[in-house]
Amino acid sequence: MTVSPKPPLLALLGSPRLRDRVRVAVRLGASSTVVGRLALASNWRQLWHLAEQHPGSPAVIDTLPEGPGSSKGGFGYTSADDRSFIPIISYAAFGDWATERKLDQGSIAVEAHMVPGVSDDFDAIDTAILGSIDAQHVYRLRERVGRTADPRAVELLECALEFAFGPCTVADFAVRVGLNERALQRLCAALGIPSPRRLLSLARIYTVQRLSDWSRQPFGTVACALGFSASSNYRRLVRGLLQHPPAAIQQLGGGDYMAKVIVERVG
Repeated sequence: MTVSPKPPLLALLGSPRLRDRVRVAVRLGASSTVVGRLALASNWRQLWHLAEQHPGSPAVIDTLPEGPGSSKGGFGYTSADDRSFIPIISYAAFGDWATERKLDQGSIAVEAHMVPGVSDDFDAIDTAILGSIDAQHVYRLRERVGRTADPRAVELLECALEFAFGPCTVADFAVRVGLNERALQRLCAALGIPSPRRLLSLARIYTVQRLSDWSRQPFGTVACALGFSASSNYRRLVRGLLQHPPAAIQQLGGGDYMAKVIVERVG
């Protein structure tokens, strides 16, 4: 079977040191399963053109736009169907009020923020990349669920999606939302949504299938990169929860199908 080339990771990084650090982080981390080479832009206009060619590819930046209107159409999240959306990962000491205002004026929404020498170990870079890939798909899912679901159910889903890039226990889930396990179980039951364990599993399957769709890589390979000890364990989880093997889920629509399942069960 021929595997398709992976979409690139975009970058607008003036610092050669940061470029090298990102390359090493990708080579060592799980993100290497779903992103390919580093595609470098020399300015925001070039970054826009690269993003048009590779929708959903995150862009790591350490360079601000030169002024309002310098980014074609705006790069941030404005609506679920905004074609100008680029998942931005800020890799600079952006934190002062003036800088944040400049990002806002440029309609640039930052998916992740890393500070050189402070919060940029290789695991942090890898996590930021994985969490930013094809972020618009996740925004659309959240919007769809939010139209009909209780706000507390939406919050629980968002938390489950954040945990979906690696193994997570119900105890971890409960701590994150400020409840004990029994209280979390009761809340899910009261809201009429899947149990915490099933909610975590749905989020995991959705994330594997979505990243497999986007990267054009086998779902088994993506599942192993996201912490499943073997692709057979992933197949077992999918079949047990959805009564279909992953190959059938992929034929039904992959990530889009899983988004529909989540909307039906949570919304």
